Amino acid sequence: MKIDPRTRYTQQIITTAFWQLLQQKPMEKITVKEICALAQINRGTFYRYFRDCYDLVEQLEEQALQQLEKILVSTQDRGVQAVLLPMLQKLYNDEDLLTILARKSPDDDFLHRVVERCFRYMDLRLDTDIHSKTIDGWRGMQNTFLFAGAAGVMEYWLRSGRKLSPEQVATAITALCAEAASVEPPICSI
Repeated sequence: MKIDPRTRYTQQIITTAFWQLLQQKPMEKITVKEICALAQINRGTFYRYFRDCYDLVEQLEEQALQQLEKILVSTQDRGVQAVLLPMLQKLYNDEDLLTILARKSPDDDFLHRVVERCFRYMDLRLDTDIHSKTIDGWRGMQNTFLFAGAAGVMEYWLRSGRKLSPEQVATAITALCAEAASVEPPICSI
């Protein structure tokens, strides 16, 4: 379905106003009234496209995840670091949708969804590892551990001001994942 240019323009000014407010304060403190005043539209116009501020955020997050998915698809057969690096570079270089949402989300749900998308592609690569025939329960625990670890490293990196380069972070996550994936299952059955 093709979107009318006026609709696209209106949604863009709403989004721009939201981003401006998000750079000034946390998402949970932003109101529809503030967005409308900044965008110079009435509330009815806002509600034509979004139920509330949280619906706006959900739609923006989904757009960001779709953009990320396009990046990840192009890297999926090139290894864990190749999957991580473009996403980390986007977070490092651009104060755009992905970065702002990842840093200012009231909870870490969006960041976890970003990492989960990356991990899907990383896991496809890790499954080719020699340990792919290990006990199903062990593999599930390894995947959960790797996911939580990668998410934790990325969250730490974002919250500490992105002082390391994306290459350094991707290398660290890759090394940590390789180390954790190389651990043999315990002798007792899981």
